Amino acid sequence: MKISHFSKLSNTSVRMLRHYEKVGLLEVSRSTENNNYRDYSAKELQRVAQIKTLQEMGFSLAIIKEIINKKNPLELDTYFSLQKDFLEEQLKKIEQQHTLLQTVSAVIVEDQRYLDYHVLLKELPERNVMSLRKIVTNYEQEHNLWNELYAEYLAQQIVFSNPPLGMSIYHDEAYEDQKIDIEIQSSVVGNYRDTETVTFKTVPNMTIASTTFHGDFNQMPLVMEALGQWIEANNLVISGPMINIFHVSYAQDKNPDNWITESCLVVSQKEEL
Repeated sequence: MKISHFSKLSNTSVRMLRHYEKVGLLEVSRSTENNNYRDYSAKELQRVAQIKTLQEMGFSLAIIKEIINKKNPLELDTYFSLQKDFLEEQLKKIEQQHTLLQTVSAVIVEDQRYLDYHVLLKELPERNVMSLRKIVTNYEQEHNLWNELYAEYLAQQIVFSNPPLGMSIYHDEAYEDQKIDIEIQSSVVGNYRDTETVTFKTVPNMTIASTTFHGDFNQMPLVMEALGQWIEANNLVISGPMINIFHVSYAQDKNPDNWITESCLVVSQKEEL
C-alpha cells in the first residue's frame, strides 16, 4: 500500500513514517512498477504499533531499535527495568521542581531578585588549609582575622592552592550579634608550622547547597532565603555551618559592586521516618 494509506491505518504521520525508515526502524520495499515509491505491507502495522508503544514508555528511537530486534524476553526485562528506574528518578526530579515552584512563587512576586540566586548541590573536596578561628564581638572584626592570617602567610612564605578557596565559616548554630564564632580558611600546598592562633590541617569533604552572587552583602537575607527554600524543596536538611567563599573580595577590589561571593550551607539528606 502507499505511504498515505499506511499512514491512516497506523495513525502515524507520513513525516514520522519516513523518519522511522531513515533511522532503520522500518524496512520498506520500493515499488519497481510505480516510480520507486514506498510500498508498505500490512505486517508493518505491528512494527509501527510496537514502536509507538515503546515511545509512550519514554524510550528513545535508538533504544527502541535495539529492543524490537531482541528475541530473548529476559533481555527485554533489562531494558524495562532500567527505564523504570530512569522514569522514577525523573518523577522525583519533577516533584522537587513542583515543590520548589510552589515554595518560591510567592517570594518571587514580592521580589524578583530572588531569581538572581541559582542554588545547586555540590561537594567541597577534602583539602589542606591554614585556619584561624576566634570569637569576635561583631562581624566587622572578620576583616582583622584576614589581616592576621595574611601576616602569617607572609611570615612562612605559604603557597596557596589554585584556587585558594578563601572562606569564612560561621560556627554558631543560631545568629549571634556578639561573641561570634568565626573560622577563616585558605587552601594551601605544603607543610607549615602551627602558631598560637593559626593552625594547618586537613579538612574533610563537605556536601553544600551553594549560590554565587554579585555585589555587596546587603542582599544576604535574600541569599539565605533562596538557600533555605531550595534546601526544603529538595528534601535536605542543614547539617553544618554557613560558609562564605570569596572569589572576588575587598582584598582584590575595594568596590563592593565587583565582589563575587559564594554562600553555602552544609547539608545532608533528610532521614526517612
